[in-house]
Amino acid sequence: MRRRSPGGAITRRPGPRPARPERGLVTVELAIGLIAAAMLTAMLVGVSMIGVTQAAVDESAAQLVRQAARGDDAAFEQAMDRTPPKADVTVRREADGVSASVTATVKIPWVGPFVVSGDAWAAYEPGVAP
Repeated sequence: MRRRSPGGAITRRPGPRPARPERGLVTVELAIGLIAAAMLTAMLVGVSMIGVTQAAVDESAAQLVRQAARGDDAAFEQAMDRTPPKADVTVRREADGVSASVTATVKIPWVGPFVVSGDAWAAYEPGVAP
């Protein structure tokens, strides 16, 4: 209970404090919020990795068919070395050109694995036979 003192200031009369069952609730809410923010950040990083890996497999497939169609074995081996780690690579030399398929798996936390694939085809350069 509050009362005014002779000087006009408001003072509180000593007495029992009211019970506060919500004490510490802000700490719990903050902890839950931080965990949710960390999980969301991890998922967003995983989703962005899908795009990065997609670009990498597309570029790898294009480089592989370009070098194979030119008949440049050394450059073809360098392109094979630059494929994404653990990617499945298939190169087919056909009568009219070269085709390549590069497939990789991206794992996203709390979501699961996603498979991305890149395909390319190129005709043989003049003077290069299958």
